[in-house]
Amino acid sequence: MRTTTLPRPPVIMEQSLEDPDVLLGILQRQSPHPLTLAGAEFVESRAALRAGARTGDVPPFVDVVDGEPRVPPVFRTTWGAEHQAVEGADTIVDNPRFIEAAQELYGAEVVRPYFTYVNINAPSGQYARHTDIPSFRGVGRNEYPTWLLNCMMHSGCFDRWRVRIATAVCWYYEGVGGEFTYWPEGWDGDLMTVDPPYNYGVMGDNDYMPHRVESIGAEADYAKYGFDATIELTPDRQWIIEEPGHEPVHHAFDEVRVSLSWKAFVFDDAHEAEVYDEHLDDLDEPTMVATLAEDCARRGVAVPDGPDALSRPEFGERIRNTYLSPELRF
Repeated sequence: MRTTTLPRPPVIMEQSLEDPDVLLGILQRQSPHPLTLAGAEFVESRAALRAGARTGDVPPFVDVVDGEPRVPPVFRTTWGAEHQAVEGADTIVDNPRFIEAAQELYGAEVVRPYFTYVNINAPSGQYARHTDIPSFRGVGRNEYPTWLLNCMMHSGCFDRWRVRIATAVCWYYEGVGGEFTYWPEGWDGDLMTVDPPYNYGVMGDNDYMPHRVESIGAEADYAKYGFDATIELTPDRQWIIEEPGHEPVHHAFDEVRVSLSWKAFVFDDAHEAEVYDEHLDDLDEPTMVATLAEDCARRGVAVPDGPDALSRPEFGERIRNTYLSPELRF
């Protein structure tokens, strides 16, 4: 089951950053970078993939070697509220081109950058179509697992509490493949595929706009890695992937796809921002659990309710099976 809410039409940015070398300098200084799935917000996803590896129940993009999951080489570096401490990051996070495009996307007055990250993709096959992680007043990615937030969005039951997010995606890659495919009219609409020029960007409603990355590089170079793999950008702009117990893997600069994702909370006006800031209409956990349980019951699915529901494995399993397609249930 997928949400029928349609995304806002994206805003195109022909030039995203005034100086892309600032971004590459940060990537070099902050190396090495962990796998995306190694992040703290994906601890439950890692546990689910490890459990699935023991039974053979894993998504199509996961290989199992010696009973352990191996995943595509998607690495990530993240800046949150601490971006001022990262040299040069303020010129990216506070980029006026992003602010203006976010205002245009939603016709909104208030734009607050809150989360910026860089995806670093080594050669690999096509990625699964997906939407980004949403946020709700009182329920966000810092307090709850990402799969739960996605289930809430796809249920369509929590639009009252949704915090709108504008997402800029910008590309710094001139190698083979790696095109960006998106569905500007939602899951059932026509797709669009762009081979973005260097420093090109799209500001989109990515919580509701499905998108995916196409295959990157030569198939002979495809590989998958354990959760403790890292990637480094060297001073001479070469990439090195290292994983304990394995030989390092080297890639030329243009063999690895770099994309910047910038996210901001967007509010129509100061009043809507105040409702968020002052917690005047937050969603609480009992209401969230009861709402999901009631919606599943209407669909003929019984899920646990009550104060301990989130700690019961059957709650997560049945919720994911109800709202998420198989490749996203982790």
